[in-house]
Amino acid sequence: MLKVFKAYLEEKQLCKFGDRILLAVSGGIDSVVMAHLFREADYSCAIAHCNFQLRGEDSESDEVFVRSLGALLEMPVYVKRFDVEETTREKGISVQMAARELRYTWFEELLQEYSFDLVATAHNANDSVETFFLNLSRGTGIRGLTGIPPVNGKIIRPLLFTTRAMIISYCNQHHLEFRVDASNQETKYQRNKIRHDVIPVMEQVNPGFIETMSMNMDRLGEVHVIYRRSVDLTRRDLFEEEAGRITIDIAQLKRLNPRSTWLFELFSPYGFTRSQCQGIENIMDAEPGRQSISTTHQLFKDRDRLILIESTSKAFDRYYLDRPENHSSLPFPMDVELFSRSELDEIPNDRNIACLDCDEIQFPLTIRHWLHGDYFYPLGMNQIKKLSDFFVDNKIPVPEKERTWILASGKKIVWIMGHRIDHRFRITETTTNVLLLRFQSDVAT
Repeated sequence: MLKVFKAYLEEKQLCKFGDRILLAVSGGIDSVVMAHLFREADYSCAIAHCNFQLRGEDSESDEVFVRSLGALLEMPVYVKRFDVEETTREKGISVQMAARELRYTWFEELLQEYSFDLVATAHNANDSVETFFLNLSRGTGIRGLTGIPPVNGKIIRPLLFTTRAMIISYCNQHHLEFRVDASNQETKYQRNKIRHDVIPVMEQVNPGFIETMSMNMDRLGEVHVIYRRSVDLTRRDLFEEEAGRITIDIAQLKRLNPRSTWLFELFSPYGFTRSQCQGIENIMDAEPGRQSISTTHQLFKDRDRLILIESTSKAFDRYYLDRPENHSSLPFPMDVELFSRSELDEIPNDRNIACLDCDEIQFPLTIRHWLHGDYFYPLGMNQIKKLSDFFVDNKIPVPEKERTWILASGKKIVWIMGHRIDHRFRITETTTNVLLLRFQSDVAT
């Protein structure tokens, strides 16, 4: 194991022997084995441990264990305690996202303060395969099927060459102690469900499934390099930049095939979502003046060309849906469907989906951020409620409140997007036409 570990560091050029490396150690088996291997390889290392204080006494015991591990391996240990729950409230993000953000921000601080060259995390081949399936289940391009990269800036992952089974074997062979996080066994988390329910089935089909998948992801990574090179060359050929604007000849753009994939790859670096990139195909055939706005850029048609310019403002206050079929210029993906009431089997119980009585709606619909003084009739209620009171009652953090989008019909609020529809636009027994909106709140800002 140690020999293969050293060879992997050299093959992937993860670090040089003189580098000072900060090891991210949780106390679990992966990070303990990583620390032991670096010690056996005689690298200059220190340990960084995050105490997120999410597991009560177990979190405290993890910290004690990591401190003792540092003493055993003769490595300095840096520990920081975080209030993750406070960060989730302040920023309106999940516990996992908050912990990740706090963790890597602190690592960067340690790199600068103590002149470390790199941070090493203990992701292994199994983690990479799990990431593959997570990305596959959510929808992804080739890049999402290449697994976890061995290097990302100053972050290195020196255990990607090895499987979890090999790590357990090494740990047993060297009688290493480690901590066990019971939450890793719970299948309510997507990654754990893949780890405990999906991968074992694949290993029944192919006992060497993890190794096979690692080779597959390596090949896909090489394909991705070729793919990106082709996209970059095409973009340089088609995108002519002058005086702060980029012009694209529509005739040349139309020659690309498959067009939808090309449009996404060419325009996504400018902030356009996949849904918006599909809408660009409609803009190419529309009258001059049609436009689409991303979070960073504006794209509009000018005769036989598209013009792309950087937005002077990072946020645009208002967008419009002048009919169900025309929603390509929204700054986030949203599916819009119009059908008869008889085709609706049941109303989806999803806060990101709104089923509305289309005959009660007047187009164009306005999409904007909420304003002080806004009010609506929450679903199930026949009385007015101010949006500010709704946000307080539902304990919606300030950052999330400020990012919330409102769908309005004239002066009437139809939907607090991602939260609640207005009672006046609900589906009833007299509804004949249904307008269904599916909103991706995780990419809307």
